[in-house]
Amino acid sequence: MLTNTNHENIFLMENISNLSVLFNILLNGMITVFVVLSLVFFLGKAIIYFFDSNSDDNELDIEGEINKEIKKMEGVDAKVVSYRKLD
Repeated sequence: MLTNTNHENIFLMENISNLSVLFNILLNGMITVFVVLSLVFFLGKAIIYFFDSNSDDNELDIEGEINKEIKKMEGVDAKVVSYRKLD
């Protein structure tokens, strides 16, 4: 009877050890995924910041550009009545 309980204790300790290994793998995997996703997010933000061609400093006068092109095509008396941006 003493060997039976000893065997059960060993079996229980093996299960606890297995659970410890599983939680370790789970925790390491979650940390790895979090780090990789953070890198993707911040590198994406940096790439957009450095390579974005639409900056607020170089804002064009869109209405003036449209009027100038229309006058080049149609003549000096041409006038834009209205315009809208198509999606």
